[in-house]
Amino acid sequence: AGASSVEIKLKDYGSDSIEVTDNGSGVDEKDFEGLTLKHYTSKLQDFDDLVNVTSFGFRGEALSSLCALSNMVITTRHKSAAVGTRLEFDLNGKILTRKSAPRQVGTTVQIQNIFYSLPVRHKEFQRNLKKEFVKLVHVLNAYCLISTSVRISCTNQTGKGSRSIVVSTNGNDSVRDNIANVFSPKQLQSLLKFPQVQAKDDICQEFGVKSGQKSAVSFRIEGFVSKCEHGQGRSSADRQFIFINQRPCDHAKILKLINEVY
Repeated sequence: AGASSVEIKLKDYGSDSIEVTDNGSGVDEKDFEGLTLKHYTSKLQDFDDLVNVTSFGFRGEALSSLCALSNMVITTRHKSAAVGTRLEFDLNGKILTRKSAPRQVGTTVQIQNIFYSLPVRHKEFQRNLKKEFVKLVHVLNAYCLISTSVRISCTNQTGKGSRSIVVSTNGNDSVRDNIANVFSPKQLQSLLKFPQVQAKDDICQEFGVKSGQKSAVSFRIEGFVSKCEHGQGRSSADRQFIFINQRPCDHAKILKLINEVY
C-alpha cells in the first residue's frame, strides 16, 4: 500500500482487540466485495511469478481467516476518495454493513473477540495469553528490524490503564538503526556486522564446490552477529532472526548450524 507508518494497538495483549492502522493508499471501492474473500487478491499467473511478489503475503488469505475467527471491521479511505468507508464483515468474509466514516487516506483493520467462534481454542488462548503475547512480540520485532523507511509502533493497554509501548521504530533507512530502536543502542554496540567474502579454495574443495561455481554465487548474505568479547553474547536465542529476500522466516537448520559453528 506504500505506507510509511504502521500503528498497532492491542487491548489486553490482543485478547480484547487488535487494531492496525496505516497511511497507505487505501482500498478502492471496487475492491470492497472481494477484500476478505479467499483467492480473490492473488495476481499470480504461474509459479514463477512468486519471485516478483513484493508483499509479505497474500492479503485475501489473511483477512479471510481473521473474519472466520473474530469480529472484523475495516475502515479505509482510498487516495481517490473524498471520505472513508467503514466495512463490517461476517464469518464468511461478506460485507454486513457499509457506511461513511471520517479518516485520512489509509486503512485500519480492527478485530475483536478473536477465536470466539471456536470455544475450545478461545479458552486455550486465554489460558496461554502471556505466552502468545511473547510470540506476537517476537514476530513483530522481526518485521520492525527488516522494514526500512517505515515507522512501526505497537502499544498495549490492559484494562482501563494507560497504553504502554511494546516496540517502536523511527522509519530508519537501515537495519542497523532499527536494531537500536528495537533492542537499544547498547545492544547494537555489542554486535559486529559481517561481510560476505569469497570462500577459499580449500574450503570449496572440502564441500565439493568446483572452481567455476565459486564465482557464480547467486545469493548475497549480510547481517549482524554478537562480538566475540566476553559478555557480548546471549544464552537465549530470543534475538536470533533470519530473513530471506527481506522476509522473516524460521529455519531451524540454519540457526542450529550457526550456533554450533559460532
